[in-house]
Amino acid sequence: MDGAREGRSQEASLVRNLNSLLEVSKALGGEARLDSLLGVIVGKATEVMDAERSSLFIFDEASQTLSIRMSEDVAQGQIRIPLGVGIAGHVAKTREPLNVPDAYADPRFNPKFDRDTGFRTRSILCAPALTNTGKLIGVIQVLNKAGHAAFTPEDERLLLAFASIAGIALDRARLVEAFLEKEKIESSLRLAHDIQMGMLPKHFPQRPEIDLFATLRPAKTVGGDLYDFRLDGDRLWFVVGDVSGKGVPAALFMAVTKVLFGVSVEVESSPAAVMSRVNRALCRENEHFLFVSAFLGRLDVRTGELEYANAGHNLPYRLRGDGSVSTLPASPGLVMGVNDEFVYQTESTRLEAGDGIFLFTDGVTEAIDTQNELFSEARLEACLERVKGWSPVEIVAGALHALDDFVGEAAQFDDITALAIRYRAD
Repeated sequence: MDGAREGRSQEASLVRNLNSLLEVSKALGGEARLDSLLGVIVGKATEVMDAERSSLFIFDEASQTLSIRMSEDVAQGQIRIPLGVGIAGHVAKTREPLNVPDAYADPRFNPKFDRDTGFRTRSILCAPALTNTGKLIGVIQVLNKAGHAAFTPEDERLLLAFASIAGIALDRARLVEAFLEKEKIESSLRLAHDIQMGMLPKHFPQRPEIDLFATLRPAKTVGGDLYDFRLDGDRLWFVVGDVSGKGVPAALFMAVTKVLFGVSVEVESSPAAVMSRVNRALCRENEHFLFVSAFLGRLDVRTGELEYANAGHNLPYRLRGDGSVSTLPASPGLVMGVNDEFVYQTESTRLEAGDGIFLFTDGVTEAIDTQNELFSEARLEACLERVKGWSPVEIVAGALHALDDFVGEAAQFDDITALAIRYRAD
């Protein structure tokens, strides 16, 4: 008779546990947000296990530690436990459940939590939460079985099943959170790209003496190249620059540099003076040690007189009206943002009617194909030797078309900028 009664009791307990797990599955399956899911897991663990309270520790693979993400009376992230230390750390290391009927009799138990909160821990049941591939994602810990009894072997099996469901739900929620975070970052980067591209001039000077065109292709969503120009009466200022690094930091430094050039050409009388002013400003509070190479020119559209200064940038090409191509002679200078006392030099030449200038960043010449071969200055020069009589739009398009044909399917690793000017005189 007692055996039959015990059998019915076990059967009822099994049914109750299965129903509890079914409810848990529904509850966890309906919550995809990680922060909300953590609270659901802790609440359901306490309820299903008939415990006084529960805690959920999340495993950080990089630091090999557990941090508490949800627990009654404990701030999130307040406790961080090395792998193998304490009850939860032991379970995380062994990937096996641990049933402790008397917490204070177990040397692995740390009573600090009890001292800090006034809670009295009697019994502990702890189980690992694994993903469906068996990877540890966290540890679930329940405290004090109701009725002052210890947790039973049946409780161990129940918590293991619960932890299995929770582990899969946590893994899914983290994937969803990572996807949403990625979407948010990509959306922010797209906005940053639009802002950055919006800072670049799109309307080119309309003067009978000159024709100008420029374009910029960032290697990432945002980049560190820049170009700018300004027609001040009969003087055309133009600059091409390249900030060290890639991505958002370089883009921000690029924006600052562009603004500084715009301000400096208003108050300085020569390319060298502009360079020096921008350099001093960039050297101040340059905590990330970024620097900028740049080539700055000022063309008198009436006379063809071209003054320029170089700050460690690739030398532009002079495209003569007869079709010959040569680098514009210039001192190398020093990149800006490194030495605020560096003295830049203004150099000059005179353009003849039909002459042109082609400026670029090293993303052009250092682009590589699928065989890791550089596009190189030689290939760029060969391309420019074919542009006699071409407009700046055609020159830039032709150079980039040759570059694209060379690179093929290889990924772009650096920003690419090109600017061309054709001097037609009166």
